[in-house]
Amino acid sequence: MKKITLLVLGLLAFNQVDAQYSKELQLKYVTELSSDAMKGRKFGSPENRLAAELIAEKFKQNKLKPCVGDSFLIEFEHNGKVGQNVCGIKVGQSKDIYAFGAHFDHVGTDSSKEDSIYNGADDNASGTSAVMALTDFFRKNKTKQTLMFMAFDAEEIGIVGSKKIADNKDFQQYLPNMKVMLNMEMIGTISAFGEGKVYMTGSDRSDLMDLMNKNAEGDFQVVSDPYLKEQLFYRSDNVSFVNHKVVSHSLSTVDMNNQNHYHRKNDEIGVIKVDNLTKITEGIGKTMLKMMKQNEAPTYFK
Repeated sequence: MKKITLLVLGLLAFNQVDAQYSKELQLKYVTELSSDAMKGRKFGSPENRLAAELIAEKFKQNKLKPCVGDSFLIEFEHNGKVGQNVCGIKVGQSKDIYAFGAHFDHVGTDSSKEDSIYNGADDNASGTSAVMALTDFFRKNKTKQTLMFMAFDAEEIGIVGSKKIADNKDFQQYLPNMKVMLNMEMIGTISAFGEGKVYMTGSDRSDLMDLMNKNAEGDFQVVSDPYLKEQLFYRSDNVSFVNHKVVSHSLSTVDMNNQNHYHRKNDEIGVIKVDNLTKITEGIGKTMLKMMKQNEAPTYFK
């Protein structure tokens, strides 16, 4: 009964059939995904599956099509458990694909009596909310290019989900036409560089940062990776696409030197700086839209 009630409440929260991008809707997305009812969205749990279904419902409402088969959920097995990536596509006049992704899973719960839930608001309900909100943004803003939106499972246990989808034989038809896969990883706080600023992992590897900044508006800006020694470029879902020669980087705001919520129970909705999150999300949408209108696509440096 509790699971059914949660599903109904979630669908009501997301049920904006004629949705356009708004701060209020994105706040609903990140709040629902990081609620106690989701029990930390651990890979293989019923709540993880429910999160995937809610994301898929948003994709359906914004008239995307499943990337593979007739379901937005692309299931996979790992160590005896079933997970699911979520993938939706908006087919354009051009086969060129501009893709957006984020992992939606987190680390679940422990046996504590007072607070047992790792809510994962910043990690990574924030990034997932951006993918969902970008489907709202691009529902109104048309492109000739094909758009793809993905939510990855099982990142927390070793970047498993994104590797599964990138290695999926039915999915691999898209990879040769994928011009960029932009991954959102923990974008819910204000970065060390100020409001509206994100850093790009592995920014020294391609010209994507330069292209984005050339087309950026307002306070939104992409800065170079300040943590190159941390090798963050290889520690999130972008790497699964890099391994298939797709230009792919992660955008993040988390201050690696001063954060105190990563994989902790205080990573709750109160950590999220909503105005900044929505400024960044809309900035990504507007920037990528301008790039597509000018047929600009990034390349790796030789």
